[in-house]
Amino acid sequence: MSAEQTYSIADSPDHANKGVTVRSLIFGLVLVVTISALATVVRYILHSSFMAYSHMPMGNLMLTLLCLIVCSVLARWFGKPFAFSSGEWLVIFSMGFISSLGPTYGVSGYLVGVIVTPYYFSTPENRWAEFLHPYLPDWIIPSNRDGAMNWFYDGLPAGAPVPWAVWIGPLFWWFTFICAIALACFCASVIMRKQWAEYEKLVYPAMEPIVELTTQPGTGRTYLPEFMQGRMFWTGFGVVGVIFVWNIIAWFHPALPKFPTAGGTWVPIGRNFPPQWVFVSTVGICFSYFASLEVLLSLWLFDLMFTVESGILDQLGIPAFHRYYATKRYSWQTTGAYVALSLWWVWIARAHLKEAFQKALYPKSEHIDDSRELMSYRAAFCGLAVSIAYALVWLSASGIAWKVIAILLPTMFLTYGAVSKILADSGLIYVNAPASAWTLTTALMGGARAIPAATHAMLYPASVAINHFRGFTFSVGTHLNRLSDFIPGNKRPLFGGLCVAFVVGIWLGYRMGGYNFSPNWLIIRAGVGGYQNSVNAIVSPQPMEVIDYWFFLIGALAMYALLFLRYQFTSWPLHPIGLALSGTMLARLTSFTIFVAWLIKFTLLRIGGARHARGLCPVNRPGPHRRCNLVHAPGAYGSQMVLIETIAA
Repeated sequence: MSAEQTYSIADSPDHANKGVTVRSLIFGLVLVVTISALATVVRYILHSSFMAYSHMPMGNLMLTLLCLIVCSVLARWFGKPFAFSSGEWLVIFSMGFISSLGPTYGVSGYLVGVIVTPYYFSTPENRWAEFLHPYLPDWIIPSNRDGAMNWFYDGLPAGAPVPWAVWIGPLFWWFTFICAIALACFCASVIMRKQWAEYEKLVYPAMEPIVELTTQPGTGRTYLPEFMQGRMFWTGFGVVGVIFVWNIIAWFHPALPKFPTAGGTWVPIGRNFPPQWVFVSTVGICFSYFASLEVLLSLWLFDLMFTVESGILDQLGIPAFHRYYATKRYSWQTTGAYVALSLWWVWIARAHLKEAFQKALYPKSEHIDDSRELMSYRAAFCGLAVSIAYALVWLSASGIAWKVIAILLPTMFLTYGAVSKILADSGLIYVNAPASAWTLTTALMGGARAIPAATHAMLYPASVAINHFRGFTFSVGTHLNRLSDFIPGNKRPLFGGLCVAFVVGIWLGYRMGGYNFSPNWLIIRAGVGGYQNSVNAIVSPQPMEVIDYWFFLIGALAMYALLFLRYQFTSWPLHPIGLALSGTMLARLTSFTIFVAWLIKFTLLRIGGARHARGLCPVNRPGPHRRCNLVHAPGAYGSQMVLIETIAA
């Protein structure tokens, strides 16, 4: 095909930006299957990258980028059939995004460990048979009849068939429970989209490179997508490419020095003080660069505060950290700040929640518009209600007390919602909440002593969906709702595609997640540790200590003081999420990287100035709600460098 023919195809009316199409849904489903299989193989068999771990799964991002390049080349050769529009690429990416919740550290890895561990790892010493097994329902946890669970780890005897009868029932009930929680969280994210995206003007920094990537796909004009054009792109590609090619050579020639891109070290600060993790993550810097300066400053500054305060508390005989991370008293202080921030966010959204509920009751009312949502407010509230009702019945039938359920589900939405908004406001890809719904429920009830034994036995298994560190589908749905703003036409068919993607991702992740390869923390050690904690809580239940409540209150008051200063003084430099995440595992592991990202961005703004920064903002790019925010949007060339560094990493 000639260049003239290719140009006419790209510029023809048929090449207009399309939204949800049949071919985009089919392509997305193929991507879902590939991600589920590849993430499991890479982690469990090759013992390599965590392709489905972070809030921006690298497996989905890299495969989408690869597909963009391949389709660009094919569009150059064959024309229109391979020239996907920007809206179609967003659909494809979105399906891969939500399916990444399936394999390994999504759901399947934890689920396999939950349903297999309690019988295989039971010993007379850990007393699981005495204090755990009587409370595990057979319809949820497969029995070890005829050694079925032992065979999972040790392999089938010669000639023995796979004992599918033992698995079918539990897998079905787990699948329905996980899907119910997933639907409830996704419906909640739909309800909150307008509040966060339009009323509070959050800019979703992590989605900036994705939007820019898909708005410049290959149209057949050149062999490479448009986002790969320009000197700045190839400068970024060259710098990072040289580093990683050099390291590959050094792997085969150990005498050569390596660039420190795949490892870090704990640097001691002083006696009784937690050390500092020094590690520069190129991917972390790339995505952190899109966050505002105040967010970056706050995260590493409050991590420094954790180092100082926890060290002082430890010297005073008050336990505040364990080796590297916050624990005991400091953990409760951070939890208090996190809960206070979560409640504040719910409070300021109360007017929107009321209007959304009224719209659900009276769909023809026009005081609020839900036409741009992935589903109507009526459908969202109905889905939320039905899912919660099913979860209530499921949890109760599993043995969890009603008084615990009444606290567990609201705290789940509180923690998941806060994580989701932190991601939407900061753009960070490595974030975990300081407390889970399980922890908060136990604290509100006065400690483990107030919880029945049957509830303790099932709290860990239920954590597969209720205590997920990634915020489950609430956080993913928050970003998908943002991406849907850039999909033209009727985008509600995308919700069906996302549901299929999630179900396929979970199922394939499970089918390929049971390999008995070591190291495999999810399938082996995670389950053992979780169930042993349950048994310990049954045998020796501990009450909450009064001092823990005091530290919780201190954290909450500190958060409200910080919020007051932030709203009272426009130049206040600290963001409250720094305090809410202080001392958490991922905040500790990324604080140095975040500091480097802050230093780079701060230096560039000082050298180039605000005028130069605004000049790089892609303000002319089409799409709703495009706005140039100096502290959030670095511009087209910056995101091109970010994307290619992500590929190289």
